[in-house]
Amino acid sequence: MVFEIIRKSSAPEMVVEQILEKIEKGELEPGGQLPSQRELAQLFGVGRSSVREATNALVVMGYLEVTQGRGTFIRKDLPGTGPSTDRLQNALAAGNIFDLMEAREPLECKSCRLAAERAEEPRIKAMEAALQKARAAADDDYPAFLDADLQFHYALAEATHNAVICEMMKLLIEKVLAHHSRLRTRYLSANFRAFSIDTAARVIDCVRAGDGDGAAGWMRQHLNAINPELKTLIPNGRDGNSSDR
Repeated sequence: MVFEIIRKSSAPEMVVEQILEKIEKGELEPGGQLPSQRELAQLFGVGRSSVREATNALVVMGYLEVTQGRGTFIRKDLPGTGPSTDRLQNALAAGNIFDLMEAREPLECKSCRLAAERAEEPRIKAMEAALQKARAAADDDYPAFLDADLQFHYALAEATHNAVICEMMKLLIEKVLAHHSRLRTRYLSANFRAFSIDTAARVIDCVRAGDGDGAAGWMRQHLNAINPELKTLIPNGRDGNSSDR
């Protein structure tokens, strides 16, 4: 298989375009497996970070699927039409959330375990207060829900009594806000919000009970709930420039 070496600055977009072209021409068939990211980087002549951005975007748009431990495959049920420029840009932005979640998961699962050992009742009550704000947010007020959710995560970090974790959470929260300001998060489903609230409540219950492993398990589910929702941020026929803020 031969790809054109990319010499432009918009490497992720060019990788996406070439992979889509191969799919359209039948050179990459539904159900087929892509080469590894390392191999693709060599074939395209770009860095692995560009390949990762491109494949994340293609996952969000519904062209690729990742099977843990096996690799990345062309979806059998491909979208009917190619993406517009706006849709591609939104997909690249949404795809970056995968990297953010990859960074958050180990940190926040560790926070859960430390909080289960160290949390005092005032810190647990701060988490519960944030969760109550999330429950009270109106259905059409996703920014209020997001703000409450982030308050919950920072309260959890504070419950660890680890200043470095708190500083790292501040940085990650800034990244989260930057992503949500670019994406149309008001389109995230009511089911997503309900699941986020339920899993956060279970994290708090486990922290209060001193069950660090249980809290970490629920946190993992809480964080990963966003992944199947990402495709709703880039639907066909909606204005690619709309946002919550």
